Amino acid sequence: MVLASALFLSTSGVGLRVIESAGAWQILFYRSISMATLVFILLVLFNRGAWVSRFKTITKDDVLLALVLGSGFVAYVFALLMTTVANALFIFSAAPFLAAVLGWFLLRERVPLRTCVAIGGAMLGLIIMVGAGMAQGRYLGNLVALWLPVSYAISVVLVRRSRQPDMLVALFLAACFAAFLSIPFVGQFSVSWWDFGVSVYLGVFQVGLGFTLLILGARHVPAAQVGLLALLEPVLGPIWAWFTVTEIPTAATLWGGLIILSAVAGDAGISAYKGASAKRAVE
Repeated sequence: MVLASALFLSTSGVGLRVIESAGAWQILFYRSISMATLVFILLVLFNRGAWVSRFKTITKDDVLLALVLGSGFVAYVFALLMTTVANALFIFSAAPFLAAVLGWFLLRERVPLRTCVAIGGAMLGLIIMVGAGMAQGRYLGNLVALWLPVSYAISVVLVRRSRQPDMLVALFLAACFAAFLSIPFVGQFSVSWWDFGVSVYLGVFQVGLGFTLLILGARHVPAAQVGLLALLEPVLGPIWAWFTVTEIPTAATLWGGLIILSAVAGDAGISAYKGASAKRAVE
């Protein structure tokens, strides 16, 4: 589920590239509304007639997750408006480190040596991918982008700490929070049908299914590994752009992506092997 989450989240670049004329805040508003609609439907389907009681039993962690994720959705737009994509991706690469530190500090999750090595290798790959495109200056945009890995890491730890059956209520509130925050900046709500359709796609599939799978899957994966798997997003993004809008990636992007994929695959493979060995030993 976490891998599928990275798959859906990585399609944002393609969606934004085919937008005709809608502004960032218009896209954010319609994306947030459609995301909230999807999550609400899933919440009702998963809980049947008990979905109302889920809102009555929200906890402080639910509210905190909603605020953290909702502000993260908004910060993503601000970051891309005020800094380069390369800067934003490089800053986001701190997510696995922060997730590992918070997971150890708050949940007492030990980070295996293999995962530490994989995180280091993935960082090297990401540096190769975006190193040539790093822009100097744009300090305000870089500061805003710092909230991206922080919000992601906090969200993962909150999901793993929660005693709720799932965090769909918090995810629904996060989408609503992002929608309300965007309203003052939208200006004009009228957009073309094409841009509206793309925005709905981004809300339903990119962030909707992307973050739904994340909060469902993160419950079963250590925080450090969730952060590591998140680095697949900047790897897959250029690939989808290559296949759909013929945006050919550079050699550095391909080599960096290969290193990240190797690091993630190596960590996942060793983890699966040890899990299978432990199961055979028990049997």
